[in-house]
Amino acid sequence: MMRDFYYDLSDRGVLTLDGAVQDDPWFLDFFFRRLAPTANPEYPEYPYVCRCGDEMNYLRPADTPIVYTGFDGSRLYYGYSLSTPFHPDRLSYSEDGVLYHWSPIGDRGRVVPHVATEIAKHIEPWGPFYAYLGDNGRERVPLMPLHLEGAIEIIRPRRDNHCIGCGVANPFSLRLSFVRDLKDGVMRTWLRPDERMHGSMGTTHGGFVSLLLDETMGKALSSVGIRAPTARLAVNFRRPMLLGEEYEVRSWIGSQQGRKKYVFGEVRATNDQSHVVADAEALFLEVRTPEGE
Repeated sequence: MMRDFYYDLSDRGVLTLDGAVQDDPWFLDFFFRRLAPTANPEYPEYPYVCRCGDEMNYLRPADTPIVYTGFDGSRLYYGYSLSTPFHPDRLSYSEDGVLYHWSPIGDRGRVVPHVATEIAKHIEPWGPFYAYLGDNGRERVPLMPLHLEGAIEIIRPRRDNHCIGCGVANPFSLRLSFVRDLKDGVMRTWLRPDERMHGSMGTTHGGFVSLLLDETMGKALSSVGIRAPTARLAVNFRRPMLLGEEYEVRSWIGSQQGRKKYVFGEVRATNDQSHVVADAEALFLEVRTPEGE
């Protein structure tokens, strides 16, 4: 004979049964290790279940079925001693400031405040979003804003890529991440020029300004599956790009004529969008694979 039990999980990770806190270490790990979505439509308010022999232990989470209550710098902990590897690129956040991380159940797990505070020591504003400072501050890893899921795409640097702009395998790379607006196709990134980009009179070298524009314009094409190297790039320098200040680099596809792709880009100060540092237009030539290959 099957027996049903109905558990609740608070947004602080406290598991209760009829108001009684369940804190036995063995049971907590057993419960969350075996937790799975339930296909039983009779209990829509209890969407998860842990089956144990003839017992069906249903779970109603206040938010997510996994709540992370511990962090050691490399792993996030839930239940009593269960854990998952911490990956900054799997962080996300809600409009009201709740931090989440990917979890093996329910796609994401809520991070309790004291753990979120520890992780937030490495998070800073990145344009209108937030980013985790990885690799000793060399890489900014954007967090997905949950209220914009389906409206934007975050394009991250690839680990096997040697690109000077967006690769990780290149030790001198800028490791740029990008945000693509899925409605208008505009590609954006944000950065603060540092001493690596130093030019004359304490400003960013014009070659780096051109690199940023070229990289962002190329990404507007590659993000939609167009492989096209730069054939021509014309940059108009309007104002100096100051070291340490944050700037937005944006690009968009203008027109396409066969293999020819015309793309536009600009650099603006994040805190003053009327402050245009540079604008550019470029011609890219699409590389097409011969038929049959």
